[in-house]
Amino acid sequence: MKRKIISPSLLNIKKSSRLKSTRIFLNLGIKWFHFDFMDGIFVKNVAISIPEIKNIIKKSKKFISDVHLMSVNPEEQIKQLLGYVNFATIHFESRNYAQIKEIISKYSRKIKIGIAIKPETKIEQIYDLLPEIQLVLIMSVEPGKGGQAFIENTYKKIEELSKIIQENNYKIIIQVDGGIKDFNSKRVFDSGADVIVVGTFLAEKPTKLKIKKLIN
Repeated sequence: MKRKIISPSLLNIKKSSRLKSTRIFLNLGIKWFHFDFMDGIFVKNVAISIPEIKNIIKKSKKFISDVHLMSVNPEEQIKQLLGYVNFATIHFESRNYAQIKEIISKYSRKIKIGIAIKPETKIEQIYDLLPEIQLVLIMSVEPGKGGQAFIENTYKKIEELSKIIQENNYKIIIQVDGGIKDFNSKRVFDSGADVIVVGTFLAEKPTKLKIKKLIN
């Protein structure tokens, strides 16, 4: 049976409220948080800074954390995150293939490395990286902005990746991010996702009922 993990994104929560919101989520039983870092280059916006991520982690009860690095130079952020977060997820599209391989090789023994792919990137493009990583983040919206609608062909990508993982017995977590709400979360999980990132739906008045609706 596949695991079903809800991971809130703090992207659409005001900076002054993020630590408080993290504590509220923890009290509601959340055990995994998703942080969005944006460099203003790979995507136009900026989001949570590395010092803020580290501060939230230091001042909260223990939880699993992953940082989605929307950055043209993810190695710089990875260096700062060592010892703080569980997963550092770099975009397949952020560097050339050789550079991505080099980053994975250099840091995979120090931190769990994930690969994020944009909606237009095909699963087959990351085949050769799968034996070396611990997480794949499938973006179901264009990265860089919250509140977008879920892209329907994402389900097929999740199913394709899930099949590859099972056939090769890879120990890889499938994470999906973008436009996930209570009406489509079940299908995302049924397609093969382990972790769904939820932003807008949970950011506005988080409750146990909302979390339950996302899982069931």
